[in-house]
This record gives sequence, C-alpha cells and structure tokens, in this order.
Amino acid sequence: MPVLPLPFASSVSFSLFSAAVNLYALGGSGAGRVRDLRIIRLARRVADQLDWNLLASAPAWVHPERSLRSIGDVALLFAVAATATFCVLFPIAVAVSFAARRLPRGSAIAVSIVSMAALGLATGGLLSPMMNAVVCSLAALLVFVAFSLLTSSSQWLSRSATAGLAIAIVACALAPLAKGQRESVRHAARAGAPNILLISIDSLRADHLHAYGYPRRTSPNIDSLAADGALFETVISPTSWTLPAHMTLMTSLAPEEHGVITNRLRLGSNVDTLPMRLQRSGYTTAGFVSATYLDGIYGFSRGFDEYDDYTLLRVAGEKSRAAVTSRDVAQRAIGFLNRHAAARDARPFFLFLHFFDVHYNYNPPQPYARMFDSAYTGRATGDVDSIHQGMASRDLHHDVALYDGEIAWVDANIGSILDTLRRHGIEDNTIIAITADHGEEFLEHGQAAHYKTLYDEVLRVPLVVRYPGHVFSGRRVQGQVRLMDVAPTLLTLARLPAAKPRSGNQARSLACLITSPGPPRAAPLLPAFGDLRGEVASVRTGGAKLIRNLRTHREEFYDLVSDPGERTNLDALPKTQRDQLRVILDRWRSTATANPSNAQADLDEEEKATLRSLGYMQ
Repeated sequence: MPVLPLPFASSVSFSLFSAAVNLYALGGSGAGRVRDLRIIRLARRVADQLDWNLLASAPAWVHPERSLRSIGDVALLFAVAATATFCVLFPIAVAVSFAARRLPRGSAIAVSIVSMAALGLATGGLLSPMMNAVVCSLAALLVFVAFSLLTSSSQWLSRSATAGLAIAIVACALAPLAKGQRESVRHAARAGAPNILLISIDSLRADHLHAYGYPRRTSPNIDSLAADGALFETVISPTSWTLPAHMTLMTSLAPEEHGVITNRLRLGSNVDTLPMRLQRSGYTTAGFVSATYLDGIYGFSRGFDEYDDYTLLRVAGEKSRAAVTSRDVAQRAIGFLNRHAAARDARPFFLFLHFFDVHYNYNPPQPYARMFDSAYTGRATGDVDSIHQGMASRDLHHDVALYDGEIAWVDANIGSILDTLRRHGIEDNTIIAITADHGEEFLEHGQAAHYKTLYDEVLRVPLVVRYPGHVFSGRRVQGQVRLMDVAPTLLTLARLPAAKPRSGNQARSLACLITSPGPPRAAPLLPAFGDLRGEVASVRTGGAKLIRNLRTHREEFYDLVSDPGERTNLDALPKTQRDQLRVILDRWRSTATANPSNAQADLDEEEKATLRSLGYMQ
C-alpha cells in the first residue's frame, strides 16, 4: 500500500471538495471574505486560545468583501480555501497512512475513511455536522477505493501534483480580475468635494448631551460642533439595538425593508450602502469599528477600501462588556488621517467611526469614572445586571453618573480626532456628523439597558452636523426626523445625488433644513416606525405614538405633547386618533415586510458567545 501518494491525493481531493463547500456556505449572501472561510475561522479560534489576534496580523487582502459574481473573486476564495485545507490535512493524512500500514488492508481503509471524516468535521466543511460526516466519509471512500485499484501510484502522484499546480496557477491568474472589476466602477470625485466624517456612538441617548439641555457637561466637543453647525432636536431610531439600527444608518432603509432584524441575518447583496455610493463617486472609504454587531459578516464592510473590524480587542464572554476601546478607535482614525495627508491623496475621504464604550457595562477610565459623582461610597459598579426595580435611588444615580462618564470619555477621544483635522487644515472642508444607533433605559419603564422596548429613551438619538459655509451655525431643527435620513443628508451636502423618496416612509435629505437662509424651518411631519426583532412594532407621528406587541396584540397609546415621558397609556385616546395610528402602522408593515433584502449570517462560536454575554442571544 503506497504511503505518500495516497494521503497526498486524498488530501488534494478533499481540499478541493471542502473549498467548493466553503463557497457554497458563503453563497447565500452573494459576497464573502477570505477571513470568513471556515478553515480560516478554525485557525482564528486556535490563535485566540494563544492570545494572538490572527486577523490583525493577516495581510490586508483577507478583509475586503468579494463578490461571488466575479470570476476573480471566486477563484481567489477557492484557492485560499483549498490551500489552507490541504496544509491542515496533508501532514495528518501522512501520519494516518503510516499508522494504518500495520493494519490489514480493509481495516486500513476503514481507519483512513473515519480519519478523513473527522478531519472534515474539524475543517468545517458543511453547515450540519451530520451532513458533513456523511459527505466526507463518502468522498474519502471513493478516493481510497480508486487508489486501491491503481497499479502505478507514482504515476498518479505526478498527475495529482500536476492537476493541483494547474488549479493554483489558474486561480492566481484570475484573482487580479477581482480588483480590476471593483476599480472599474469608481469615478473621479468632483473638484473641491468635501470629506465626510460620520461618527456613531453606541447607546447614546440624546437627552444626556449638554447641547440637548442636560445639566451635566458630558460632551464639550460635541456641544462645540453643535454650536458651529446644526442640531436636530428629535431624531428617532427605528429600533433599540445596534445591528438593525446601524444597517438603517448605512442603507437608509427601515429594518422591515433591509430585513436584518435578528443577529442571524445579514444584508442582501442587492442593496446599495452609503460607503458604496461614495466609493463609486471617487471617495477613499475607511471604517473603524469596535463591536461584534458591526462585523463585516453582516454586510457592513461593503464599499469600504479599508474596514477594520479586527484590530481592536475582540474578547468573548463577560469580558466583552468591560472592554475599553475608544482610545483605540481614535488612534486608528488619527492614523488614517495622517496617512491620507502624508500621501497627498487628492481624493476626498469618507471615514466612519463607531464608539462602543457608552454601551453597558458603564466603566469609564479615570478621571471620568468619578467626574460626575465623586462622593459616592456605595456598591454600584456600572454593571447593568445590578440595575433593577426597587434598587436604592442613590445607587441608580451613581450608575447613571458612570454612564455619563462614558459619554465624556468618548467625547474626549472625539476631540483628539477633531484636533487632527485642524492640524491638517481640513476641518472646514469636512462634513462632520455625529449620531447614535439607540439610547439607553434606566428603569423609566422598569427596564435597564436596551433591546427590550421601543420607548423614547431608547429610540431618541442625537444628530449634530457641522459643515462651515454650508450649514448655518447654531441652527436647531425642530420636528421629527429619522435615523434613516442621515445618509441622504450627507450625500446632498456633498452635492451627490440622493435617492428620491417614493413613499412617505422613504429616507429623505434634511439638508434644506440646515442650509437655507432665514428663520429655522421645522422638519416636515413624517411618521417614524419602529421594530424590535419582528416582535414589537411602533409608529410615532410627533404628537402621538402607538406601540404594539405583534405576538400578544397588546397596544399602548401615548400623547407625546402632554406626556413626553410616555408614562400614561391612554387607552381612552379618542377612537379616531387610535384608529389613525393603527391604519398607518398596518399599512406600513403590510408593504415593508413583503420582500426584505436579507440573507443568513454565518456566525462562529466566538461571535455567538460575545452576543450571548451582551444579552442579545440565548
């Protein structure tokens, strides 16, 4: 029984088979990254156990999303998957073959088949372990039966090596086509086009910023931007958790439309995003994020030349709550700005930053931890699990002070980015927008944190826009606007076409409200719809609000004029007003949920563990 030809050929055969299965697993979304191949994710898990951030050490080409409609992209993904799998399988297969030589021929084949099936499970071939075991066993059986009938193993070794080399050569030859196809759609930016800096601060409720009337000075840098630019007083997020809210921010689609309403779904390949549109318009695009829900696996990396969702501390379990990353985000952003300036890149940039630290738990570094409640000597630590009904008001007061300290900490890091813009002389030619994905609850309705309700404390977020010479300084816009309106507003300010609204709930540009001379204009009254995992829905008209549990059909009605805190459920609201809210909500959901643009997201165990620790997954 030949020793080397058999494991070589079986390893090559299974590696090609596994590569095809890897592409099949990615195929539901129409796009994939080298780093999302299952064999690479296996290597990431091993590296994590050794405290080695494999993704941060990997070359840049493993991170961008690649279209599965591109021959070059498919060839590259296939070649990497096959090569990586072969490197794992071949040495093990050689060891198994040497060990099996001491067994009878039938037993040797059986041992080899079982071994290859086990290796198939380890390298992550198919979606289901049962199917994986069956298919890998059959594949191994066919390989070994074929070789048992051969008379010249050396001849087959030569042919296998030649075939493998030919596949590698073809893949390498086709891979450059991927870059060529992506670059071919990029147009030159117009002369004088402004840079765009979009900052999202996770879990930041608007009423805890001093610019919005909060008594504590939590946000001097954001307040300064508001004084030099425009502030929108009532901005409504479409949900109370990170993933669908950020997807709305990037696509201008409501959660019911983009369809990413659970953490197992990702954006469909047919949806345009803000960075994609800016990239096609000649912008250099970069994003630096700090939370699992901004991972490119959900589709966020689409349209970015550089999307860093891997450098910052990525820890699973309870440690993910305590990670402090704002300074790292700021340093990554400053590094990008310095490189862009040093390269004298004539192209404008779009820079997206996500700050996670305001998210629970509330553990800002000193001096921010004692900034707003230095006299406290109790036991509250900012752990969201310790916030509950019936707790001492003094302890809750301290937890809120720690939350405010987180805001001040993030604001300070934003200040360092603004200083870098000034140092390079580009601050006034940069559109700066700061917003949030959702707010936070502190027992206003008996709950802590977010992801549980659709009350205003989790839906009302800030929006500050600064662009000197174009946006009027000190402009405060009254009236209700939506998070989905941010992207078309930025496009309009950059003098790029924004999609024209086709219906009442389509995103629309707010630029005319902050660039037109004369007295400030109120935003046109448009309904703001909310969705929570497809289980709770809401509609907010500015003066009234309906929240409906889609499972129990329980409804809550609030008069936001007389009761902005939503304290009293007005079941006795006039019937005509209740019916009007019901009709608006029913009509929206019947049309928006008909054809969501989503696909399955393939999460690994580390990502699932992190989401469970944050309370987003059971």
